[in-house]
Amino acid sequence: MINADTSICCLIGDPVEHSLSPIVHNRGYEVLGLNFVYIAFRVKDVKLAINSIRGLGIRGASVTMPHKVSAMKYIDNIDDTAQEIGAINTIVNNKNVLSSFNTDYGAALKALGEKTTIKSKKAFLLGGGGAGLAIATGLKRNGADLVIIDNIKEKAEELARLVGAEGFGGLDQLSEIGSADILINATPVGMWPRINESIVPKELLHSGLTVFEVIYNPKETRMITESKEAGCTIIYGYKMFLYQAAMQFELFTGHQAPLLDMEQALIKALEGGEYAAPTYSR
Repeated sequence: MINADTSICCLIGDPVEHSLSPIVHNRGYEVLGLNFVYIAFRVKDVKLAINSIRGLGIRGASVTMPHKVSAMKYIDNIDDTAQEIGAINTIVNNKNVLSSFNTDYGAALKALGEKTTIKSKKAFLLGGGGAGLAIATGLKRNGADLVIIDNIKEKAEELARLVGAEGFGGLDQLSEIGSADILINATPVGMWPRINESIVPKELLHSGLTVFEVIYNPKETRMITESKEAGCTIIYGYKMFLYQAAMQFELFTGHQAPLLDMEQALIKALEGGEYAAPTYSR
């Protein structure tokens, strides 16, 4: 039951209606019997939102698009990895001192590591913003031969320069995927409202490819379906989402996340059509 002693955590971004973060975090609190609650806020003014974290004593916040970069200027302490990436997705409030982290980084590496190795592999990353920043940093830190592709070629070039990628290009470079070992979709193509689309022509997919779909909702994107048909090794986006949420949970609460229970709640929501907690505008 929510009361005056309840610790509040939240998601800030725009849009947030699609997010299942409240389901996953609140399930963790329920399992451990913690007096916490997690709410999604649709936020346009990130400076005002971060001031509200201090003013209202909010314990922690997950930060999603479009605020992962712009929020950094309003934070007191930024973790070294998040600083290198140039984006945050987590804010922790300790007595009105705000510290920030990027759990996308560790979550992506954990999800990839369950299905493949990274060192010396040729990896194509599709999408130069958002989670792509964290994933690109992780791939390069772990020895991948990285090519970044974005529909805005200049965006791919900028990210390639930042992380030291071996190559970059626009969508015309997709034809080179035949030489790739790892393919990562960090674009919004495949999520609502483009759920029937895939950024990769299915004839380019091959059985030697590990395909990592960062989109977690829907669980079965068109790219996932076509990759299965091509015999690719599949990494579902919900795995990365789960792991980054679990890392946030531990930063917010100081307790080990009940990962299995959180995963079961997430899969049930993805497959059963449950929705996240109410969304509020700010």
